[in-house]
Amino acid sequence: MAAILPDELLSSLNDSIACRELQIQQTACLLASDLFSPPNLVLHGTEATGKSLTINALLPAIEAKGAIVRSKECITTRHLLERTLTEVTEVLGDTAPSVDGRCESISAFVVQLRRLLEGQKKFILVFDNIDRQREVAPTLLPALARLGELVHLSHTSSRRLIELTRCS
Repeated sequence: MAAILPDELLSSLNDSIACRELQIQQTACLLASDLFSPPNLVLHGTEATGKSLTINALLPAIEAKGAIVRSKECITTRHLLERTLTEVTEVLGDTAPSVDGRCESISAFVVQLRRLLEGQKKFILVFDNIDRQREVAPTLLPALARLGELVHLSHTSSRRLIELTRCS
């Protein structure tokens, strides 16, 4: 597999995250900004094996715009959706368009997220521990699984892509 990351950066990540060289390289290949990426990527595995640690270290290393939402800190679906919009707005900074912080439904969330990401080529959105969400609506996980499609399809001329990464 060709290295996406420079050798010194790869070495640094491998030193800080023991025994995860292959996983770091594979994830970097899937998320690299100059390559096509899948609209969804699910990282799943045994608890406490370094999935979140790897993603948290890898996002800055590949210099990708992305937000990490700690799902288990959110009580309701509305809280999760509003927190996600806040995280995305903070990452985009001054370039982010103004959006209403309130989000009553997944449909409203998609509309606001679409507005926020207008003109972005790629944005990686990580829902950490989404499977541990406290009060989850039955439609939340299926909607998040299609989030990349829902945001991307409405503006087919735009080349942006949303990555949904769930770490459980």
